[in-house]
Amino acid sequence: MDLSIFLLQLVAFLDLLAVGLIVPLVPNHIRQLGGNHIYVGLLGSIYSGFQLGSGPLIGSLSDLKGRRTILMLTLLLCAGVYTIMGFISSIAVILILRGMLGLFKQTQLLTKALVPDYESNQQKQSVIYGKMAAISGVGITLGPVIGGHIVEDHPENGFMYIAIIVGFCFLVNSGLVYFLPATNKKTTKETKSKEQDSVLDKIITSSKQSVVELSKIPWAEYWDVFLLKALISFAMAVYFSNYSLYLKTIYELSPKYIGYVISIQGVISSVSSFCIGYINKFYSYDIDYSVRNLHMFILVGVSLMGMILATNVYMFIVCLLPLAVGSAVGRLVSLEMVLTRCKGKHRGTLIGATNSVTSLSGVIAPMVAGFIGQYFGVAYGLYASLFATLLGVALSYQYRRKNKVD
Repeated sequence: MDLSIFLLQLVAFLDLLAVGLIVPLVPNHIRQLGGNHIYVGLLGSIYSGFQLGSGPLIGSLSDLKGRRTILMLTLLLCAGVYTIMGFISSIAVILILRGMLGLFKQTQLLTKALVPDYESNQQKQSVIYGKMAAISGVGITLGPVIGGHIVEDHPENGFMYIAIIVGFCFLVNSGLVYFLPATNKKTTKETKSKEQDSVLDKIITSSKQSVVELSKIPWAEYWDVFLLKALISFAMAVYFSNYSLYLKTIYELSPKYIGYVISIQGVISSVSSFCIGYINKFYSYDIDYSVRNLHMFILVGVSLMGMILATNVYMFIVCLLPLAVGSAVGRLVSLEMVLTRCKGKHRGTLIGATNSVTSLSGVIAPMVAGFIGQYFGVAYGLYASLFATLLGVALSYQYRRKNKVD
């Protein structure tokens, strides 16, 4: 394997290992500082909101100044922010730091964008992306376990130690990116004129073009598909927003065992994604993906119902199995439903709109989960997810009937 690709994969692994170390611990840390559930939800919404807006910004900067340079700088900034977070006891400052991370942390986006710079063969690029996703999955699976053990062994300063370790991981990543070879750019008159354009002008121009393209799409033909995507994204986002607090509050699990449960779900999701091709063989007749969509919502709904009724943590973990499978299938189904209906027209714009629906759910859902947790209790967050899923079942059933008639 080429050294450049190996370094990119190592960067992707360390990035999600670091995220897995600290992110599951942040809600409980906020609670220990005196914050309520609304503050916990606000943390997730701020991060998702800045992520939604920073993608085009960081992407444009990387086009103008070089992906390697921008990746290295953002990693250094994230290293500093995560380290500072471990020494701060002010919730307001932590919220600001969380917003900064949402603005600058685009490691996965930039590492994927760098792959074509070092490998021009498209077939090999697909293999590299697959391996990168698998390696990253290992990082996000190991992180919660390691973080849980450290916090449990050091209850007073555990979060500070984790923040320092995470900051060190990002610092190491910045060093790894530094050793990537510089990519050669052609310095034609056209590229020189583009580089002279300001980043703001580039973003404004791109935004105008996006608005024009979005206006050309007959949204009346796609509203039901996008609503289905919004419902499953919202249900999953609400569920994950209070995940660690739910396990701590309802089952009184320590950080170590919360890490184990999160890792188990990560493994199940990875296996489900890996077996998606095998699952699709059972639905060869389902050309428009309507049956898969209906089954996915039913599976997730049954899983959430089982979690609500679970009397112990072992039953809860068993109920994670259908949820992991359903959410993994759902990620594919919602996209394929859009692409099947559009028949090649406005494909890129529709994919972007689908991603925007997911991002917007990531902004709204944590605040909804925080409000429910504060005024009704953490356990009722699952009811919100179940309600959205049941709406999805009803709508997907109507979608299937409509397609049968057509």
